[in-house]
Amino acid sequence: MPRGDNPNSRNNLIVNSERTPKERKKQAQKAGVESGKARALKKTLNESLKELCTPEVLEELNQRLIQMARRGNLKAYEILRDGLGENPKDKISKEQLKLRKQELEQKKEGW
Repeated sequence: MPRGDNPNSRNNLIVNSERTPKERKKQAQKAGVESGKARALKKTLNESLKELCTPEVLEELNQRLIQMARRGNLKAYEILRDGLGENPKDKISKEQLKLRKQELEQKKEGW
């Protein structure tokens, strides 16, 4: 996909509605293959990270993260906060979900 506002970079793009069914199928197949490759790579990365992250390594990383947060690194603080489950956005979403469930139960009961 072209980036930016350069009109020349968009000249070669063909909208799916202008493609033949055969061309769309071919493009979808290519996309599926690439998606599979990306999933496999991500799985491999996750597996290797799990092997490398021993309890000792995780403890060391956590200590370093705490030090960075104490020194004023906002991103480190956010990572710690989110890891502890104290993200305000998550709390608000949970409350909204809880209220929505209550509303649905009241509707079922005939309110």
